[in-house]
Amino acid sequence: MKKLLLLCFIWCALCFTVVKAQGVNAETGSAISVQDAKLILNHHNKVRAEVGVKTALEWSSILATYAQEWAEFLASENNCRIRHRTTAEGRQKNYGENIFWGGCCDYYHPIDASIAWYEEKEDYTYGPISSSDYGKTTGHYTQMIWENSREVGVGVAKCADGALIVVANYFPAGNYVGEYPYGGKSTTRPYIYRGY
Repeated sequence: MKKLLLLCFIWCALCFTVVKAQGVNAETGSAISVQDAKLILNHHNKVRAEVGVKTALEWSSILATYAQEWAEFLASENNCRIRHRTTAEGRQKNYGENIFWGGCCDYYHPIDASIAWYEEKEDYTYGPISSSDYGKTTGHYTQMIWENSREVGVGVAKCADGALIVVANYFPAGNYVGEYPYGGKSTTRPYIYRGY
């Protein structure tokens, strides 16, 4: 029994060391710090409360790990270009996704992604999501305030040139065509618009 407990302890210590070596924070599930995770979560919930959404988002380390994988892929294997995960690349059909790219140096921080998505509010007029919204720049904002979304997780990666990639995943996903982001109104769900 003592040998089994010792082996379990060694195994757990090795797992923790590997996670830390890869830059993943065991508390957040991604490379994002606890402080940055709190800033982003608080900002999202402030934005949601601003429009009357009563349900606060909760942090999900599972979603953060998922977001971290994609952020690292974009930074290292996609030449630091933004691209949404497809079904073929393991995209979960019920995860919403926002992506941010901030170029150069250490100017940008993870919270800047949430702030940039929020700034789309200026271009948003309350109404149901339509298929014509594909060309508009409000999908990040509407995912933030999507009333039925309950969880968020964020991953972050640095590109070789110092640019910052931030990926946020939401569960359940938002931006369904024919539905309102909040207010309990809906029409149909024929298509899903995921934002850019």
